[in-house]
Amino acid sequence: MISKIQNNLLTLSNLMKEFFLLIFFSVMVFVGMSYIDHKENQSILVTFLISFSILKVYILISKTLKKMEKLTMNNHKMNHVLLFSIIIIFFINISFTLDYLCVSEIYADSFTGLNHDQSLFLRFFDLLYFSIVTFTTVGYGDIIPFGKTVKLLTILEMTTAFITIVFIISRYTRNGKE
Repeated sequence: MISKIQNNLLTLSNLMKEFFLLIFFSVMVFVGMSYIDHKENQSILVTFLISFSILKVYILISKTLKKMEKLTMNNHKMNHVLLFSIIIIFFINISFTLDYLCVSEIYADSFTGLNHDQSLFLRFFDLLYFSIVTFTTVGYGDIIPFGKTVKLLTILEMTTAFITIVFIISRYTRNGKE
């Protein structure tokens, strides 16, 4: 029993290390952008940001699928799978929030309804809210993406949300039948 609990904790901790590393790199990209002139290098920064975001999504989804498979194959309790799912969704939201924050630094007018004059923390909070609203497909419309780059990131987040939720539901229903 104790070894199974240790195995469960080890699996979750290994997963968290990988995702924390992704978030760390996202933060480093944001910090690194402060040393680059945004106006002169907009196209280079946007190309890098979109490529980096696609790579993060690929890693997040592939790691999620592998870890979820491992959890379900090892007959983890459903509350472990649920906790894992919540953590994955949280990491996806944080990842996209950082991407949106980078885009808002490159293009100040990239979001309608976002006050660019407020503190970094409040902009982060507003963009986290936008990311969660986008992920859940609620779409209140108080913050609206404006411009091709941020719309592409929003589409990428919606696609990621769809794939993640469908996979979680399929794993849940498959476990219920086994």
